[in-house]
Amino acid sequence: MAHTAIHAHESLARLSEGNARFASGTTRHPHSDEDRRLGVSSGQAPFAAVFSCADSRVPPEIVFDCGLGDLFVVRSAGQMVENAVLASLEFAVHELSVPLILVLGHEGCGAVAAAESLMAQRASGAPLVLLPGHLNALAEQISRRLGAGSGEAHLKTPALTDAPRPMTQAARNTAAARAEVCARSPLIRAAHEAGDLELAHAIYDLETGRVTISGAEN
Repeated sequence: MAHTAIHAHESLARLSEGNARFASGTTRHPHSDEDRRLGVSSGQAPFAAVFSCADSRVPPEIVFDCGLGDLFVVRSAGQMVENAVLASLEFAVHELSVPLILVLGHEGCGAVAAAESLMAQRASGAPLVLLPGHLNALAEQISRRLGAGSGEAHLKTPALTDAPRPMTQAARNTAAARAEVCARSPLIRAAHEAGDLELAHAIYDLETGRVTISGAEN
């Protein structure tokens, strides 16, 4: 696997800086002009892969104030890890040599709320209210993720304070998705263990526009 010129720490710094601009209303909208469009028409070299929720309020390129060719973005509701998601991320690692995969979740996630509702119904013993189509299967999968999380898990917020705070369910789901990506993909796991790839997860706040990045491993 070829190495990129950018280190994962620099990728994280660029994401953090871009999000700070977005949250403060000082976005630059970089790499969005005709020169950039023409420049990336013959190939791509994104500095990070972002696996995010499909929610329309959390578009990674906007949240991180990035432009054409900057991010390799994969999205699914509730950050569910399916074969197409894994194949897409493996392409980013193997073919594009991204140094970082960031799994991005958000507070107020409808998929997580559906899973919490399903868990509450089961706990109460009430008859289950099934969701239409494939939505119930999605809620089931996320409820198993959340149910598997036990103990005193915390989310570090080094940008704000050194004191950890308890994980929200959205953060727990996002951390589980990051672990699942690594566990289910031998290719991604091998790149990570070789030191060629860093994995991290993050939570986006819908009201403040701020992203808290955590769980970075090198």
